[in-house]
Amino acid sequence: MKKGVVGIIANPESGRDIRRLVAHASVFDNMEKVSIVERLLLILQELGVERVIGMPETFGIIPGAKRAVEEHLNIEVDLLDMKIFGDWRDTYKAAEIMGREASVIVVIGGDGTNRIVAKACGDTPIMPISTGTNNVFPYMIEATIAGEAVAAIATGVVKQEEGTYRTKRIELFENGELRDIALVDAAATTHSFVGSKAVWKPEYIRELVVSRCSPSNIGLSSIAGILGEVKDEDDFGLYLEVGKGRPVKAPIAPGVFKRVLIGEAREVPLGEEIEIRTTPTLFALDGEREVEMDGEITARLTRNGPMVIDYRRTLRLAAERGFFEG
Repeated sequence: MKKGVVGIIANPESGRDIRRLVAHASVFDNMEKVSIVERLLLILQELGVERVIGMPETFGIIPGAKRAVEEHLNIEVDLLDMKIFGDWRDTYKAAEIMGREASVIVVIGGDGTNRIVAKACGDTPIMPISTGTNNVFPYMIEATIAGEAVAAIATGVVKQEEGTYRTKRIELFENGELRDIALVDAAATTHSFVGSKAVWKPEYIRELVVSRCSPSNIGLSSIAGILGEVKDEDDFGLYLEVGKGRPVKAPIAPGVFKRVLIGEAREVPLGEEIEIRTTPTLFALDGEREVEMDGEITARLTRNGPMVIDYRRTLRLAAERGFFEG
């Protein structure tokens, strides 16, 4: 990875899925994402970042931001030279390239976008800015503040080992082989097809593994959050049997408060193998139906997630070192 280079992945589809129709989620307009990138570019430039590389996509978020602030812009802003498919493959490929060429990756999207980035970015730290539907993983943060923390890490004023932390992830295995991951929650469902991906009917959920949860979350992890809070720094997660047992109510989508039955529920330490009894199954990963599995299915919580910038600690250290003086 190169010092002074920042990658930006802005997903034009985040905040725009079917939950705007079947639930009551708000639409996160792509023009607001353009505005976020505008603020990022200006702050990164002000604080010494030399170059920005962006993911090309169908809306043109980064080119639009660049045009809007061009008369004030002195840093180099380039798009990656890559084929555009208009789906998750763009995010994956961009994260893979930025993992080699950038010192920090800014991810503008929700849990699903960050999950794809996490699969490809390696040890390059990310700054997740929330613009999706279920936003447990990314920060709800003003782009100006995010840009300050990104610049501090990218320029080396705050070292990566000082200002970032390693997150958890849920690893899913089929017949002993790693098939996929989730950052927040993995739900074994009885859905028979991927379809619109989003999950808003809890009656299809049979088992749930979460790496973090809280009563203040939204999405499937909120079901576990009713039982108690699990933080990212905790070296355990939760396993829940869903569909029988005691009833609880949880906000599984914006404006959607559903009754869910919870049976067995237990803490799962990092590294423990969890047998998934629902087989075959279609897994919902971080709230979206993604992968079908059959045979022997197991899950495991690990500390193999992406490196994430701790912006509060980073900004405190940067201020102590005079980063904002002059």
